[in-house]
Amino acid sequence: MQPSKRNRGRPRGGRTALAVLSIMAVAVLPAAGCGSESTPSEPESQQDVTTPATNLLPEDVLVALDVVQSYFPEIDHQTTTSENPTASGNPDATRMVIYEGEDGKRITVSVDRYPGPDSASAAFEQAIDASEVVPGFAPLPAPADVGDKAFAGVVTQGEDTHIGFGSLAGGQVVGVTAAGYPAAPQNIGRLTELMRAAVEKATTA
Repeated sequence: MQPSKRNRGRPRGGRTALAVLSIMAVAVLPAAGCGSESTPSEPESQQDVTTPATNLLPEDVLVALDVVQSYFPEIDHQTTTSENPTASGNPDATRMVIYEGEDGKRITVSVDRYPGPDSASAAFEQAIDASEVVPGFAPLPAPADVGDKAFAGVVTQGEDTHIGFGSLAGGQVVGVTAAGYPAAPQNIGRLTELMRAAVEKATTA
């Protein structure tokens, strides 16, 4: 079945294929740290990377390395944590973390917190609109039972592939992206389970 380009997320349990949220943009932009060839040295990269205007969520709203490793055991260290530079709308606070393996595979997790569910939902829709122009994007079936609305998609640019999942959960938008993994059913399944863990962590921390 061919998904509609303008399809939107359904309430929890829907299987609509969506355009992927702007977490995919951070996955393919070198300025965000994911696409660059060099990796910051570990002592420096463990520090919070902020700007003067940044409002950072506490790091414990994000799934930790050991949780990521339970689904992706080849991921062995954290490279950086910072505000989410691609958050849509006007969040109160954000945080993004990048985990990486020695082979260059990466898992990015982000949480954006908004003043309330309405502003979070509006930002979610804005991010979907922005994602539709990411070159190489193709929708995937959205995971069921993940937050209030969910999305999934894959971006391939040359030999570089990114699989992205995201969820609207109350006043928060949660995103998880895998870089360097083919969009095979096994990898999509692992990322789906990590996405569920990320949403649970963000909404209960």
